[in-house]
Amino acid sequence: MCGFVVLLNHAARQLPPSQGDPCAALAHRGPDASGHLDLGGGSWHAALHFRRLAVVDLDPRSDQPFGSPKRGVLVYNGEIYNAAHLREVLRKRQVTFTTEGDTEVLYELLLQPDAPRLLDQVDGMFAFALLLPDGELRYGRDRLGVKPLYVAVDAAGRMVALASEIEPLRAAGLTGGADPVAVAQGAMFLWTPPPRTGWQRVRAVPAGTVLSRRAPVYDTASPWWRAGAAVPAEDIGAAVRASVARQVRADVTVGLLLSGGLDSTWLGVEMSRQGFAGPAFAARARTTATTSEPFEDDAPYAARVARRLGLPLTWVDLDVDVLRRIPELVTTMELPFGDPAAVTLMQLSRAACGEATVLLSGLGVEELFLGYERYQAVLLLQRLPAWARPALGATTVVPGPRRYRGRADKFGRLLQLGPRDWSWASQAYYSGREWAALSPLVGLEAVTERHREVAGGVLDAGGTPLSALAECDRRLFLPGLNLLYGDRASMRASVELRVPFLGEPVVAAALGAVVEEQLRLGDGKARFRAAAVASGVPEFVARRPKTGFGAPVRSLLREHGGRLWAEVRRSPLFDDVFDRRTADRLVAAHVRGRRDRGLAVFGLFCAAVWWERNATGGAGGAGRTADVLSGYEAAVVG
Repeated sequence: MCGFVVLLNHAARQLPPSQGDPCAALAHRGPDASGHLDLGGGSWHAALHFRRLAVVDLDPRSDQPFGSPKRGVLVYNGEIYNAAHLREVLRKRQVTFTTEGDTEVLYELLLQPDAPRLLDQVDGMFAFALLLPDGELRYGRDRLGVKPLYVAVDAAGRMVALASEIEPLRAAGLTGGADPVAVAQGAMFLWTPPPRTGWQRVRAVPAGTVLSRRAPVYDTASPWWRAGAAVPAEDIGAAVRASVARQVRADVTVGLLLSGGLDSTWLGVEMSRQGFAGPAFAARARTTATTSEPFEDDAPYAARVARRLGLPLTWVDLDVDVLRRIPELVTTMELPFGDPAAVTLMQLSRAACGEATVLLSGLGVEELFLGYERYQAVLLLQRLPAWARPALGATTVVPGPRRYRGRADKFGRLLQLGPRDWSWASQAYYSGREWAALSPLVGLEAVTERHREVAGGVLDAGGTPLSALAECDRRLFLPGLNLLYGDRASMRASVELRVPFLGEPVVAAALGAVVEEQLRLGDGKARFRAAAVASGVPEFVARRPKTGFGAPVRSLLREHGGRLWAEVRRSPLFDDVFDRRTADRLVAAHVRGRRDRGLAVFGLFCAAVWWERNATGGAGGAGRTADVLSGYEAAVVG
């Protein structure tokens, strides 16, 4: 796991002198080694900077930038899990190797004339940039966007920069101004749908795509992977075993994030079966404040699973006061973001970094195997006749899975909307009417455009509403929320997070089936759950309800939100983007217990901190709201 920055100027002049190491802001991504290389021709000049976290092949010959100016130079972040297989494929093409690492394998693969076809055989998480001798820059990401990559281009279209995080692009003056649509999306969804990032000139590189930049032509994109090309796999259990077997390999200690839930327990079962005994890390709250939240305590389940599998378990006592950690959350995530689950992972990663360099995580299962409640809702909606939906939406009794009835207001809104809108509406924290009042400057059309574009493409091609939702989750929600915070939270502590359920064998098994076959009404992840039990996951785990990886946001805001809001509401965010009086009513409704709007309020707090830091084009500084949140002391913290 690593981080890199590439600067390429398609002009006769040299690159402007850099103020220090552009990769210094990425030191946490690569504390073990660094490197840089300056290259140039008559009409272009480039600088490649790299930071390395050594996980596999600790030989310094695998340090980056890798390659030679005569053939091309590569910088790459991630891991190739089936590098040994790909090495043999390339050897049959008369390719010779000088190292045992996966960097050289990816380098030689990308130099092949049919590189896009070969990329489809890669099982790994990666983001790369390959600079060829003529100044052409090729760059891309893995099939689902596990590893981040951002691109920025100056106003003239001559200077392009790539980076694993956004801060180096900001330091280079290439981000442009803050994007009000992105900060509005961060409040609506608690994350930013890609490719938006929060800055006008910065975009997330699409997952499963290779792009090429050759002056004076702008980027041309070549998608190398599409979900429809997956090969069915009848045995999900075999796919999971194969993926875990590949991802536990490392030259450093590999640990496990263990919640005692279905996904992490299955990873523990497979690690134990293959002879890897931990360490495992589990979270527990320092206070009893979580008892008022809709989350089940994971600690007893994690302890029971660890004993059963013989895994050494390290308890991580969480600071549950996430409100004062909002400034740190905003800094770590970089993009407009407001999911408190990231704070939990930040603390777990920090605690684990002294014992394990790699952590396995169960991220990705819900998206691939349709585990979220919204899939149940949309499955029911698409079974209802179109004429019946509006009438049912106007009633007070809402049909549907029992656990979804508690969210009757959201389900009722879905009934009033068409299938093109179900994807965004099932993830939104505001209705269309609420949003019009809160955000008169950034309308609903702009905030939901990306969801409607992806969902509409599926529906126009003859897909079902459920398949449209699944596609939105794979292309937007997964990389924009879960994989984003998985990468940022772990790498901030110099820990590599691996996600075996997003390995190529499991992806093929999941996407090779019609989405409607993945679940039954009232039983999400039906196929996945059955395979887990058959593979040795205990029944007491398999039948547990899905629980959140969160924090007591609702309780904290009810107790302290009113006092804090008196300060937060003074943020310029409520002059520039949102309506202050509407936000006042939203916060008051939650604080007084009239409605549960805790996560929406948390999102506004995060948005205020982000806007103050970045609305002037990245001028920096903590900001007044950040100081207010960092400085207060909550009574629940013991």
